[in-house]
Amino acid sequence: MPHPPRYQVSVIFTDECNMRCTYCTTAKRPVWIDEERIERLVALLEAAPGVDLDLNYHGGEPTLHWPMVLALTDRLPRLTRDRRVSLNMCTNGTGLDAERAAFLRRHGFDVRISIDGRAEDHTRFRHAREGRDAGRARALYDATAAGLSHLVAAGVNTAANMVVTPDTVDHLLPNAVHLVKQGLVHLVVSPVVGMPWQDEHLLALDQQLRGLLPLWRRWLQGRPSPRVEDLRRSILSEIDRATYCIGERMNQPDARVLVIGPDGRIFGDEPDARTEKALVLGHLDDCRDLSTLPPLPRTAFQLMYDRAFYEPHVLRDVRRTHRLLRNRMRELYRALFGHAPPEGQPRIAPPPDLEAEALRAGPGCTDPR
Repeated sequence: MPHPPRYQVSVIFTDECNMRCTYCTTAKRPVWIDEERIERLVALLEAAPGVDLDLNYHGGEPTLHWPMVLALTDRLPRLTRDRRVSLNMCTNGTGLDAERAAFLRRHGFDVRISIDGRAEDHTRFRHAREGRDAGRARALYDATAAGLSHLVAAGVNTAANMVVTPDTVDHLLPNAVHLVKQGLVHLVVSPVVGMPWQDEHLLALDQQLRGLLPLWRRWLQGRPSPRVEDLRRSILSEIDRATYCIGERMNQPDARVLVIGPDGRIFGDEPDARTEKALVLGHLDDCRDLSTLPPLPRTAFQLMYDRAFYEPHVLRDVRRTHRLLRNRMRELYRALFGHAPPEGQPRIAPPPDLEAEALRAGPGCTDPR
């Protein structure tokens, strides 16, 4: 079997997080990766074929385990001798200061920061670990906003993970404007999973997404070509991500995807509390060669449909919101750049029961095909 063009390896430094976002499905266990397992992973990657490597720093909240962030980064020279290595971090930003932002910039990290926009919408569902106290939630938002400012000031390539809920969907566009004013170009619009999307919410999502076109048209005026390319690539990324979320695409079709849990378990896609057992491929302590790990037949989102981890109405909403997102991003791309977006990697057929859920959703303007 030919080697994949690249590996995408996500390291979950800890399951723990200093926040308790209402819509988060990640387990919040006090489990922390140790230096021995960091070394074990690096040794396995070092022994792997010299394919390119995307290395993602994840959690929980990875900045809570900063010493291990440093430990893994310090070992990177062993992995960059004969391959390209890209570094990415997903964080809520509360643990970032000027020094850590400079560190991320120095090592060439791309960072995705979880921020939903303005304080009133962000704090509606993002709470402190200690409880749903409004003052604590606002203090955490201020820390996230400060972390974002440090990233922008340091010149770190930064994207915003904007979770949109039925309760905040009417504010999607003002929140996007707020983040663009902070210097961001890549807005990852994430319709929430698990909260009911009624027809009026889908219509509001449609309207708000359409409003991105005049925003980006104004933004493009006088922008240098590298920034224009940043926007183009961010919209393509959104199209690909939406296709993955409705079960029609592998997470990274041209990569071997591996996720390393803080306890050493190796997953074939991003796990959550419901799907993690179905995604386990092996364990760091037992693995001698990453290439011998079994392939993952279905993605995390396809497992949602295949194994009914979620109620049927949730699956229907995931499909409807992400199909709408994909369609509007395609239209946005065409309007801004004058041609249809490239198809990219071939799509795969969705599971039959996924199609059944789409049929139950019914036709009409709220089923955005």
